[in-house]
Amino acid sequence: MSELSNDAKLSIVSGFLLDSPPGELNDVFNDVRVLVDDESLLENGVASIFEEYNLEQFITVTPPGQKHQVILSKYGKVDETRYLDPRSSQTFYVDHIRQTTSDAEEVERNAETEPYRDALDQAAAKYIAEHYPNGVATVFDGNELVLQIVGNKYNPDNFWNGRWRSIWTTQIGSSELKGLVRVNVHYYEDGNVQLTASKDLTVNIGSSSDPRAFATAAIKQIAKAEADFQNALSDKFADLSEGIFKGLRRALPITRNKINWDSIATYKIGSELSSK
Repeated sequence: MSELSNDAKLSIVSGFLLDSPPGELNDVFNDVRVLVDDESLLENGVASIFEEYNLEQFITVTPPGQKHQVILSKYGKVDETRYLDPRSSQTFYVDHIRQTTSDAEEVERNAETEPYRDALDQAAAKYIAEHYPNGVATVFDGNELVLQIVGNKYNPDNFWNGRWRSIWTTQIGSSELKGLVRVNVHYYEDGNVQLTASKDLTVNIGSSSDPRAFATAAIKQIAKAEADFQNALSDKFADLSEGIFKGLRRALPITRNKINWDSIATYKIGSELSSK
């Protein structure tokens, strides 16, 4: 890549990093470092790429002095380097490359929206504990209430990793809740297969001026919508496996004869190979 300009190199690096499968960003970055072979360029040029990846992929960090995790989100971005943890009412500095936090500062809560945000946060935490073994939920408030959910499952010993992301938005007092669910799975034993699925969703939660009632209704509909999507995805995958994928496999070689691999030397090609 030595003949390319620095901008061209960073553009290629960006493409690789932003397409990194769940849990494999560091592996991809280490491969890119070998490919580019320019530590100075990467040190000065990849921070913004890591930030974009972290926000898009709902990467989680632990705020300073806290035990819970928070999702890094554009809805929680305060300035160029600081992000909000709405649960503890503090902002903090983020190192996007190392995914570490520091320098916490308290912020004031929004008295009008905080009761709704807090109620939804508590209801979401219970939902996550019941349905997402490694899940995190964060609720942001502002012009609208935003619930983000992420569930990661990393299993490199068996050559697969996966990530569930969903985001739900609504206005206080509205009866409509809009969502987007995205699933990414990477399987890489003796191959490289990726599953990507997404779906826009809209559910009706009724209208309530009581924050607890609102949160209960919202999570009930979210749970149903996400379960329906998961079940539909499982059914579709089963159909693909038994239908389209099965049709792509040849039951017998073109000779219509099965190969006895233990006696491969008896075949002409085996003889030719073994004689050399």
